[in-house]
Amino acid sequence: MVTAKGDAEATVTREEIPHDHLFKVTGLSSTNLEKMAQEPEPQDFEEAIAAAGYGKFNIALMLISIPAFWSSVSVTSSTSYIFTRAQCDMGLSLLDMGTITAMTYGGMISSAMVWGFLSDTLGRKKIMVWGFFCSGLIEIAAAMSQNFAMLLVTRFASGFLFNGPFAVLISYLAELHRTELRARVILLTSLFYTFANTTLPLVAWAILTKDWEFTLFGGSIVIHSWNIFLFTTALMPLMTGMFFLCLPESPKFLMSRGRNEEAMAVFRTIYRLNTGKPAEEYPVKVLVEEKNEQQGQGMAALRGGYAQLAPLFRPPHAKWLFLISTIHMGCMFGSNTIRLWYPQLAAMIGNNAKGLCSAIAPSTTHAVAVDEICVPIVADMLTYLQSAAVGAGSVLTYGIGGAIVNRCGKRLVSGFCSLISASLIIMLPFLGTSAYAVVAMVTSTLAFTSLCGASLSSITVDLFPTSLRVMAMATFLMCGRLGTITGTVIFPALIDYGCLPPFITIGSVLTVCGLACFLLPNTTLKKLE
Repeated sequence: MVTAKGDAEATVTREEIPHDHLFKVTGLSSTNLEKMAQEPEPQDFEEAIAAAGYGKFNIALMLISIPAFWSSVSVTSSTSYIFTRAQCDMGLSLLDMGTITAMTYGGMISSAMVWGFLSDTLGRKKIMVWGFFCSGLIEIAAAMSQNFAMLLVTRFASGFLFNGPFAVLISYLAELHRTELRARVILLTSLFYTFANTTLPLVAWAILTKDWEFTLFGGSIVIHSWNIFLFTTALMPLMTGMFFLCLPESPKFLMSRGRNEEAMAVFRTIYRLNTGKPAEEYPVKVLVEEKNEQQGQGMAALRGGYAQLAPLFRPPHAKWLFLISTIHMGCMFGSNTIRLWYPQLAAMIGNNAKGLCSAIAPSTTHAVAVDEICVPIVADMLTYLQSAAVGAGSVLTYGIGGAIVNRCGKRLVSGFCSLISASLIIMLPFLGTSAYAVVAMVTSTLAFTSLCGASLSSITVDLFPTSLRVMAMATFLMCGRLGTITGTVIFPALIDYGCLPPFITIGSVLTVCGLACFLLPNTTLKKLE
């Protein structure tokens, strides 16, 4: 009798779950949850992911994503920190430095279409695991570079391999969060960029300020401190690839392929991890049949990929893809050009107390000739700390952006951020009379352009259906990288004409992009298709 009473009390306790607690965990009211459990009507993806709740799984997912975003920064930015050391070892001119930096983005552009249709036809998880891991192996090869040509080739190969998994990751994160959290999650990932941009200069300071040098294989390979720095940064994409082995396939992708049983298993796993309840209690019993097609192999998969690609460049998607990709190209033209050239500029300013333009002016004569004695620019601790401060400066901006994005709208956030950045860039040559003034203005500029880029990424995810989303994101990122290539190559060329032309050019481009943002559709709180 005591046992029966205890069971009855336990039953009552389980039934009396506060409604506000149910809504907080799952995003659905208790009435809807009970209805879903009693009437096994087919539920769409948005209802299914909302019922899975938000909790330990989502937190673990975001933590695992941090090394991926750190890898993104290191793959594209690590060479910017080695130039002060490597320019004499390899005889690099300013144009050579710009070419090496641009080559990584060239590899990303060349692989954009390939990775896009592979991930939309073969799945998200495999692309992320193998892409990040193989990119790490190429980064190790880059760390062994002994000359300009070897570094150039390995930077291209690294960009080629890294582009795919990172484009997939953005869509993957969006597909594992319910509608009202999606935009905030994408903005939160921008904080991961901030973390990487803050810690990478500190790693550079710890290694590149040392005069390390030793030889391997009888002197055929000489290892300097900058080689060790590249090897250290190569470990992160390797770790990322292994971490992603623990994650499930995207349930949104599985549903779009008619693999609802597998998608249901993923939803139940997420529900169990988030709520701590048995997977069998997951309230969704049946999923909507979105598509029921068999995935081809070989040429069939290739034809299927091209069949998926065609609608992206037809109405109604073509105009939005063109507009948002063009805006992103201009945004990255300004943001990444300043970001990637800042370590070199900071080292120059550190040796010239008269300000930015005075530091830049003599640099046009610093191409290294064979018969000259090369004297590298010495970057002290303060230079690296300034770079870290530039990276950390976006924290406040992202916090404000995350709080207002759903209220003001993504297009307004992106537009105003771009216009503010343009104003700061144009004023930089006039007000950058000291190292601290330059740091403050560059920090603010990169913070606002990064927030603009994050908002544009979120809009891109919302605009396109599942079958086109990764392909659209790959094209979006490809155009941004094309802007980066253009900026990093022409920046040293514009310096030949004086201090003003490069900054006026960047500011003008950002102004046009800011105005164009207001032409984009309002996708705030829009459900994924």
